[in-house]
Amino acid sequence: MCCCFGLTAANASVRDDIDHQYKRWGRAALVNDVDTILAILAPDYTLHTYAGTVIPRKNYEASLKKRKAENKPATVYETSMAGITVNKDVAQVISDETSNNITLDPITNKKMKLIHIHRYQDRWVKIQGVWRLQTTITTVETTKVAPLG
Repeated sequence: MCCCFGLTAANASVRDDIDHQYKRWGRAALVNDVDTILAILAPDYTLHTYAGTVIPRKNYEASLKKRKAENKPATVYETSMAGITVNKDVAQVISDETSNNITLDPITNKKMKLIHIHRYQDRWVKIQGVWRLQTTITTVETTKVAPLG
């Protein structure tokens, strides 16, 4: 019984550590803090888009730097973990990233809320005692439209 509790406590600790990294990323993205985002990524990070394109870290880094140089507004989003499996220094995480944006309906010209959701399969690796995001695979990408109010 004690062994099972220890595994549960260890997984909870990993979950908390990775959740902290997601929150750091979200705060950094708001202000185009490229250095913080890059510090969260593993050196061999890859992003797999929903369309199947694989973006290596160097290209992802270039896009972050371009966004910052152009002073593009950040998208406000929240990431939550739907599940986690831990095996030593590797964690497989199912995460949901949700952003809410206000836009005008092109037909009615009324404001509406767009709720954009990505579901990711993330692979985190522990490098020198710190959890780093190694791979992101986009498994779901949806947009919902909701009236304001």
